[in-house]
Amino acid sequence: MKIIKDILKGNEKLKNSYVALGTFDGVHKGHRVLISEAVKKAKENNGVSVVFTFSNHPLEIIFPERVPKMINTLQEKLYLLEEMGVDYVVLQTFDKEFANCDREKFIDDILVDALGVKEIFVGFNYTFGEKGAGNTEYLKSICKEKNFIVNEVPPVECKGYVLSSTLIRNLILNGELELANNFLGRPFLISEIVEHGKKYGRLLGFPTANLKVVNKVYPPFGIFGGSTVIEGERDKKYSSVINIGKNPTLKPGELSVEVHILDFNEMLYGKRIFVDIEHFMRAEKKFDSFDELKEGIQKDVENWRNYSNGK
Repeated sequence: MKIIKDILKGNEKLKNSYVALGTFDGVHKGHRVLISEAVKKAKENNGVSVVFTFSNHPLEIIFPERVPKMINTLQEKLYLLEEMGVDYVVLQTFDKEFANCDREKFIDDILVDALGVKEIFVGFNYTFGEKGAGNTEYLKSICKEKNFIVNEVPPVECKGYVLSSTLIRNLILNGELELANNFLGRPFLISEIVEHGKKYGRLLGFPTANLKVVNKVYPPFGIFGGSTVIEGERDKKYSSVINIGKNPTLKPGELSVEVHILDFNEMLYGKRIFVDIEHFMRAEKKFDSFDELKEGIQKDVENWRNYSNGK
């Protein structure tokens, strides 16, 4: 997958492209319908699939006080798009200059000239251009003149809900992980670079990869089962037990994500890992002794092995 960081300032010119437009926070099932169609049509027509999205949330410029915590960091979003088979991602910076880009310039300079668009895939409520002057209806009204096709994807419903990033964000924050994962279409993803910790896990016999807590949504503190992919080894998944929280026994008050990869003992410092949070196991608990903590972790590992083997 190739990343284009600023389509207006670069020399990249694409042809025969099938473009999905959106912010795509969470890359949830609704987004996946739209992106998958772009990927499918590109393959059918010997073209290229493109996702046009942003490196930052547009609300940071338009209404900074309303910027939500993101479901995915930028690196996580790129990982998910690559997982879906997207050929190109245009990662546009949404700044004041771009916010003032009129709708005709967006269509002519970006979609037609730079991307060589054949078909566009958008949600029913998509807007673009200065003050949101462009929308899906406008794209449909001028598509024949500009020689491209507009595919409007209606709202996606699941289990009685209309899917949205806001809905899924709230489910994650409220600990409704199973439902959130269902709506995401895959497990909730956490990805950061492994940092040096205090090595307590190694002393306990359960070494952990320590990840920094960043400005995104996390489920309520607890122990989770999941799997880990190490950068450069995308075809391998390692079963993992994950602690998200304050680690009240050894590091009270210190926020962290600690990933114990089962049957794995290699050093990962400085490497990026991608952790799927699949199943809530228990809430965080303060143990009275080092030995009790060790027994508790052993039980978590056994419980996760039993659960994952029975799936």
